[in-house]
Amino acid sequence: MFFKAFFPNLAAVLCIAWICAGSIALAASDVEQIRIIGTNDIHSYLRPIYYRYLDETKPWGPQSREGNYIAKAGLVGKVGGMAHVATMIQNLRDEKPGKTLLLDAGDTWHGAGISVFDKGVSMVDIMNAIGYDVMAPGNWEFIYPKEHLLALIERAKFPVIAYNVTDKEFEDPIFDSYVIKQVGKLKVAVIGMTYPWTALTSAVDGSAKWWKFGIKEEEARDLIEEIRADENPDLLVFVSHGGFGLDQKFAKRVDDIDVFFSGHTHDEIFDPVVWNDTIIFQAGAHGKFVASLDVDVREKNVVGYQYQLHPVIQNKIPADPKIKKMVDDAYRPHQEKLDEVIGETKTMLYRRDYWQSPLGNLLTDALRETMKTDIAFFPAWRYGATLLPGKITVEDVYNIIPTNGHISTYKMRGKEIKSLLENILGGVADADPYTRVGGDMIRFSGLKIRYNLSRKTGDQISSITVGETPLSLDKIYSIASVQTRFHNNPLFGATYVKEWEKIFAEELVQYIRSHSPILAPLDERIMSDY
Repeated sequence: MFFKAFFPNLAAVLCIAWICAGSIALAASDVEQIRIIGTNDIHSYLRPIYYRYLDETKPWGPQSREGNYIAKAGLVGKVGGMAHVATMIQNLRDEKPGKTLLLDAGDTWHGAGISVFDKGVSMVDIMNAIGYDVMAPGNWEFIYPKEHLLALIERAKFPVIAYNVTDKEFEDPIFDSYVIKQVGKLKVAVIGMTYPWTALTSAVDGSAKWWKFGIKEEEARDLIEEIRADENPDLLVFVSHGGFGLDQKFAKRVDDIDVFFSGHTHDEIFDPVVWNDTIIFQAGAHGKFVASLDVDVREKNVVGYQYQLHPVIQNKIPADPKIKKMVDDAYRPHQEKLDEVIGETKTMLYRRDYWQSPLGNLLTDALRETMKTDIAFFPAWRYGATLLPGKITVEDVYNIIPTNGHISTYKMRGKEIKSLLENILGGVADADPYTRVGGDMIRFSGLKIRYNLSRKTGDQISSITVGETPLSLDKIYSIASVQTRFHNNPLFGATYVKEWEKIFAEELVQYIRSHSPILAPLDERIMSDY
């Protein structure tokens, strides 16, 4: 009686339930998934390396994310290496056959020592073999001469795209702005963007001097509107070398971007951020990670995602045999030179840290001693393999300085030196990511600086000491530098500028030979006043 009273028409109820279940199944079948796989800032590291990441500076001091890195390296081993990256990518593809899109966000063809010798060719060939779908160039791609960069792009079997690079004279686009990819049942539009300040921060003698760069928000809005109208894609993706901070601000201000894969700042993003309905992520650097973002799409709308940052550990991820052979072939002509042991280090040498690093201290101290100047400057490049205590080879040096950069010397008054340092500090520490130019604080030797970022830009340096004496605004000081160009800027009043035939990488090899074992600890050359 109870059953009949509460379910007078069981057949009707079952029919409704069957119809509802069918509707749910139909709705679920409307969802299509795409897996976006991403790498960025590999910097041509074909082989696995040790790579210590940036320590985070808090108000109460540095907070290490690595702990005892030497002990960690002994447990984990080396990371990255394109043969291992290739295996990780293939594993991720195999999980979603026919539904993957492989992107690279730049700074990939230059950075390791091997790129000095083969000029990025082997990296392009390896990317072809892995089957990359799209790449946005990074600022370091532009260190190559224009003809060589264009030849590398021609060699690539995947599109290299960037909407924000134009000819200086007519402002005609240099690269294709976007590409359309069919991934499973989804039509995907991918727009490329390179680092907006490339002409200011890298490629001293490279191709960047021929072209114009910029953020170009309005052009991006027009391009997105055009693509939406003409191509009617299911998903619109940006692949960008703008940097994680800049890319987030860009996504907040430019509407209608579904996914934003970022590069340039080497950030390990373990959980994407979402701004303005745009999912933004980045995959670290040096091949240490490969990122995967599974995006659920229904009727041209993103309705969900799953994300993972996959570590590429040499001892855990087997090498792809084909890619390993390509890596070995790339090294073979240069192996004897690169394997030569030139000394040893007693301390761990690494590059990443915001204010100073052991490698930065080593480079600038060596440069100042070599040229017998009062001061030495060197750029705060982010890339570079970490050297554990032990032997140093020629390849290690070229991994530290992967260019044939010549040493320059010049003279500047104390007043202009202070202006230069205030300018650099304001640029790298600016709260606005659109005006934050460069990477970490410039590396230097011969100076001691005290700073206070709570003060207004242009007045953030509390004191400067040269040697043991306070900087004199009217005194003229001698300076050596490599891969910088502010001495060519009349704003800073450099005089007696001379470019030497000496290539700094070669000079550093000789310095290490004569100063081994190397000790390059952190010191008090730059300190906060608050």
